[in-house]
Amino acid sequence: MPAASGPSSFREVTRVDGQRTVPGNDRRCSAVRYSMTLTLPVTRAVTPEPATIGELGRMLARLEWTLLDFSRRELVAGGIAAITGGNVRFHYVVEGAVEVSGGDSPLRLAAGDFLMLPRAGAHRILATEDTVLASGELEAASAAGVPFVLALPELLVACGFVVREPHMGPLIETLSHEYGGMRAGTCVMASRIATIIASAAVRAWAENGCAPDQWLVRVSDPHIARALAAMQQSPGEQWTVDRLAHVASASRTVFAERFREVVGDSPSRYLTGLRMDQAKQLLGDGRLSVGEVALRLGYGSDVAFSRAFRRHTGTSPATWRRESAMAS
Repeated sequence: MPAASGPSSFREVTRVDGQRTVPGNDRRCSAVRYSMTLTLPVTRAVTPEPATIGELGRMLARLEWTLLDFSRRELVAGGIAAITGGNVRFHYVVEGAVEVSGGDSPLRLAAGDFLMLPRAGAHRILATEDTVLASGELEAASAAGVPFVLALPELLVACGFVVREPHMGPLIETLSHEYGGMRAGTCVMASRIATIIASAAVRAWAENGCAPDQWLVRVSDPHIARALAAMQQSPGEQWTVDRLAHVASASRTVFAERFREVVGDSPSRYLTGLRMDQAKQLLGDGRLSVGEVALRLGYGSDVAFSRAFRRHTGTSPATWRRESAMAS
């Protein structure tokens, strides 16, 4: 997929475990844990497929958020803000830079970055330089909001948010003036502004190529979503179309047809791709032997696993591991 044209600026951001590489883009994104630093472009983006654009647009049109809390705080370098868990929390770095911790490694954010925590736990924000930070808490106000929130990653990072969405900076400033005001309708106005900001952040995240494949399926087709979740949770299981159809509460024929329509591939090919992605992570980690990786992913032998891996990647597991270690 072609990358959008435009100026590029580079800076350090934090890479995460479980990475996926988007063709045509230097970004590497994920949804779970951050482990090392990369220097990546913040303005280039992947052009989404038209079908994805349409589906995301329809979903955003049905979303409404209620703004439960909002604050704008100034932190001197070394200052810390302790944030309690909540519904959906967000942080926007107006000026300066921060490190957000609450997991294994801190997430670094610079001015113009936006972070959304769809299922926010307690976390801590450390200012690495004098910082102005805008933070808020949201709650889904529409029926479509609950499955949408569940489909989002634990951490949704829109790096260079203000670059990609330049009109959002002033809108966040407006939110800081509107929230808590004494004029009529301030709560409604603030929530509607927050809905626009949150929707723009999700759009920027998706357009930056950070969204996992078929993530909207979990919102648009819950039956197929259950089958996808089962395979993603246990890729080493001996999944058959009959077993997956049972998980999806559908007949075998209906499930197979609907799966191909929604996902764009057969269940078996999707499972193979899922296993190969997991294999790359396990091989790159280096703690398991090729045989142990094969066993964990449901292959009866090293030979069967190596054959599938070579067919999928064009190289053997041992060669891939060696080249991955050299690249790191």
